[in-house]
Amino acid sequence: MMKDVKNKIRDMLSHSFLKRFVSFFIFRSLNKLEKKYSVIIAAPGGGNIGDQAMLESFVYNVPGEKIVINTNGNAINLPEKYQKNVKVINLAGLVYGWLLPYVRDAFAFKKILSEARSLSIVGADIMDGGYNPHPSAMRSLLASYAQNLGVSSRILGFSWNASPSKVSLSAIKKAGNAGVMLCARDPYSSARLEKSGVKSVVQVSDTVFANQNTDTENLDELLQFVADKKIAVVNASGLVNKDLDQLQEYDVILKKLRSLGYSIILLPHVIRPGANDLDVCKAIYERNNDVFFVDRLLGPDQIKCIVNQAKIVVTGRMHLSIMSLNALVPSVVLSTQGKVDGLMQYFDTPECSVEPIIGFGEKIASIIGAINRDYDDYKSRLSINIGQVRVLSAKNFEGLGQG
Repeated sequence: MMKDVKNKIRDMLSHSFLKRFVSFFIFRSLNKLEKKYSVIIAAPGGGNIGDQAMLESFVYNVPGEKIVINTNGNAINLPEKYQKNVKVINLAGLVYGWLLPYVRDAFAFKKILSEARSLSIVGADIMDGGYNPHPSAMRSLLASYAQNLGVSSRILGFSWNASPSKVSLSAIKKAGNAGVMLCARDPYSSARLEKSGVKSVVQVSDTVFANQNTDTENLDELLQFVADKKIAVVNASGLVNKDLDQLQEYDVILKKLRSLGYSIILLPHVIRPGANDLDVCKAIYERNNDVFFVDRLLGPDQIKCIVNQAKIVVTGRMHLSIMSLNALVPSVVLSTQGKVDGLMQYFDTPECSVEPIIGFGEKIASIIGAINRDYDDYKSRLSINIGQVRVLSAKNFEGLGQG
């Protein structure tokens, strides 16, 4: 009983409403100093290559000195080429956790804002409350506070599903009303936000399209494997695996790829507790041990190098499909949180977004067959659209690092 009471108190103190109340007093004014830094609040990271890729794209595209705010216990490790002029500051209580750590880190955040040229927040798929409503709301509210204090703020390339949490919708409306630039990363998300009365919405595409860097480091064995072969890169999502046994579905997919002469690279894209691709990929490998199994977490630029060698990608992770599409490689993606349909709309390939339900293996096998038959047509669709998608991606960063 006492444990239940403690948990309820902790939940209450974690609630964004209480943080909003104390924020009224914390963010009433700002002691403005020389504007030095472009500040970004990073996504959770911690073994998620998509989160890492979005952060690296920000660092790559924004000139000048930058501060990266890390909001949880997952370490942020940038490759050497992305470390110049970058300072990482850990504020674990700013987005997650209960009230007292928030108050401590809100004052530290306010001090950072006093020297900030701008504030950017990685939006991705964590703004609409589909995973965790109150941290979603806090990101929007922090952008509002900064904007109201005169620090130009934006939420970078994010999805918005058809059923957002009430607290997340309320918070993003507040951000839009304050003038925060809300960068919706696909036409569906943009339309949903505007239909809900959210202001300051700008349609962009995902930030990762704006960074085409690659890296071959520690890929010698894999690059030897792909030489003179017709390559398919395949990923299975640990997140999807929480709700659906995917092993038989992937047996069907891999059988289809083999029948068409593909050599297969099996690639985990997220390796962390709770949504671990490595476990499900390993289980698939044990049933299909003729594939090249990547058993470690690679960096985004290494992933981009690999998909550049492929003719097709099948994935449960959206950012792996973004990297492949950016390399003009057709990609079939399992759609989670309603975030993939808008991406595929950009490339005129809506059929390549597939719901993760029983029988998806047969559906993907059929799509693989269609892509293989009409490969030039699929490549043409990607080639026609990629230029505008990259322009939209660059809009996320317009004006940052200046003034």
